Amino acid sequence: VFPVFWGFRVMVGTGILMLLVSWSAAFFLKRRHSLPKPLAMLMVPMALSGWLATLAGWYTTEIGRQPWLVTGVLKTGDAVGPVAGSHVALTLATYLVLYVLLLIAYLGVLVHLALKAAKDGDSSPLPGVMNAAMSQPAAGE
Repeated sequence: VFPVFWGFRVMVGTGILMLLVSWSAAFFLKRRHSLPKPLAMLMVPMALSGWLATLAGWYTTEIGRQPWLVTGVLKTGDAVGPVAGSHVALTLATYLVLYVLLLIAYLGVLVHLALKAAKDGDSSPLPGVMNAAMSQPAAGE
């Protein structure tokens, strides 16, 4: 019960935190055109919060179904697919490699953009994107 209880709360709590942080950032960017330093610093760990919420939800789902197997409501043979262990291991390894590569690419782009913004001294919230969008004439002009 403990992992399901807390897994669900971590999943929902992380989702609510993601909403609050994003709404706060949108408010500050709309009103003040910049983020306060504490909120900007909070955005860094929030980059991985979606992963945490997904993992907590997965734990809730997978661990939550186990009592049905233990009490005999669901037979083990009905819960397990006819897939060989080697196929499961290969699939797991493939997903692991793919997600590690995606994480490396994501962090590389994140670091590249952060270094570019620091080097350019640009204080806009989205370097290059906001400036380019603001310099374009509006439709019909």
